[in-house]
Parts: sequence; structure tokens; C-alpha cells
Amino acid sequence: MIKSITLCELAELIRETKDTLILCHKNPDPDTLGSAFALKHILNHLGSKADVACADETQKKFSFITGGSSLEYTGKEYERYIAVDVASPGQLGDLSYLSDKVDLTIDHHAMCTRFSKYYENFRASCAENIYLLACELGILDTLPINFYECLYAGMSADTGGFRFSNVTPDTMSLASLVIARGIDHAEINRVIFDAKSMEEIKAQKLTYENMELYCDGKLCLIVFTNEMKASNGISDADIGDIVNSVRGIDGVLIALSLKQSSKDETKYSLSSRANADIDVSSVCAMLGGGGHKRAAGATIVASNENEARAQIIPLFTKALEDYKNE
Repeated sequence: MIKSITLCELAELIRETKDTLILCHKNPDPDTLGSAFALKHILNHLGSKADVACADETQKKFSFITGGSSLEYTGKEYERYIAVDVASPGQLGDLSYLSDKVDLTIDHHAMCTRFSKYYENFRASCAENIYLLACELGILDTLPINFYECLYAGMSADTGGFRFSNVTPDTMSLASLVIARGIDHAEINRVIFDAKSMEEIKAQKLTYENMELYCDGKLCLIVFTNEMKASNGISDADIGDIVNSVRGIDGVLIALSLKQSSKDETKYSLSSRANADIDVSSVCAMLGGGGHKRAAGATIVASNENEARAQIIPLFTKALEDYKNE
């Protein structure tokens, strides 16, 4: 049954001892990973066994969150399925067929497609909701330091190092409480924002060489096809956050990336970012996705990259036009 639950009700459900699979969204970022592994710490402390699964591989630099464990789903059956930081079934990627099994969703996106019983709190990051859950359970002082490292990674990543417009006084207050636990927050930020492999550097170079500008330079798109990835020795993990490379270009109001799936060439992962008060999540919702007002995603089904472009460029062009006419 799809219904909203309170934090208190969430805590009571989490207390139940069950073998649990925690699901992350595709193209995993530090918020979905940090929230998942922080929740795993909570469940383990309460006596539940828990695994974390994701449709896509993670970047090696996030091993401080994952412990280097594989997130590949083995097909094992679990007593309970929980999705974290997942705005819609499509955001589960190739694991979307598990959406019917999801018992509970913990999310923070204002624009979403609900598919299970859910706890929602529209904060800057899902990690903040996991912190509140631990507070409600009364176990903050019993959890390991990595729990707080995971939470800080999620908070920092989803706020752009606390630079984005989604940051609130509550965000900063919770972040300060997490830092007070003794984590090396500077190192976490360095890993998230500054540490790049040679493959990621190559991907950035290709991005700037192949990006496409529309609407007098206000709309920027980069497309990575499987052929482009293979010929340059780049994996999906190397381009996980590539949309932010074009987001930083002066004059760009909407940045987009399209990444062809290495498992199904008819699917393209769309990521969108806005540098102005433009609701890209409403556009992504029209495409079956969702997310934040200024950061959202969806999955595009198309026979080739040109068809994928044709689906999204008119929609985001209209979003720009509507913004200019306000």
C-alpha cells in the first residue's frame, strides 16, 4: 500500500529484525550511497542483516562509503526491501523490476513518483533523513564513525559542498552535529569534489570537446554513447557526475548529460542541472523521472542518440523560455 508514514512510524518499522536489501538509485552519488550504508549501520546495530544493491557500478573513490563492497544484486530474496534517495521506479535503473517488492522508501525529493510506503522529508539531502531516523531511534551515540562519514558525504555532495540553493539553516545545523563526531570532513570533501582518476580527466576533456550549445549558449548538452566510451577507455563510473562539468560554464542556465546504457543501448540516462530558478524536475517528471527543482534525472528510451536529443531539447528549451517570460 502506498501511503505516507511519520518519522516515528518509520523508526518502528526499522526496529523490526528482518533480512534487508537496501536499493540505491542508478548512477550512484554520495547521497544515495551514504544514506544506504548509514542505514545499513543502523539495521546492523538493531540486529538486522542488510545488503546494499545498485544497478550501476560505483566510483572507486567512494570506497570510504562502501568499504569496497560490490553493489551487484545477486538475485537473493530478502524479507524486506528499502529504497533510499530514489525518486521513481525508473531511478532504480536495471533493478527497476524490484520496485514492486519495495516495502519502504526513504526520500527527500519534492518531485517524485511514489511506488511504496514512504517517508519523505524535503531536505537538502536524504542523508539528513537518515540522521533524523537515528535520532528517533535513540542510537546516535552507539553508531561507528563511518556512519557519520557516510552522512556527511551525502549532505556535502547533494549541496555542492554547501553551495547550492537547497541549503537551509537546518542543513548546516545537522552538518555541524555530524562534524562534531570527529570525522575528517575536509578529506571527504577533497575526495568528492577534487580527487579525479585519469579516466575522469579524459572524460572531462571529451566533454569540453564534444559539448553542444543551444539557446544562445544558455542550454548545454553532452552526450556519451557506448562507442564514445569504449573508444576512449571510459566506464560509466567515470562519467557519473559529468553534467557538473558543463554546469560550471559561464552563461549556461541549464546543463544536460545523456549517457547511453552499456547494458541496453536503447536507454539513455538523463541528468539535468539548473543555474537559475528553473524547475528541471518538472521536465524530468514528464519523462518519467524526478528529483530536485534544480537537479533531476530521467531515463530516455530511444533508438539512437539523435532521437534521444529530439525528446529532451524542445522540453528544456521551453523551460528556458518560460523562465525568461516570468
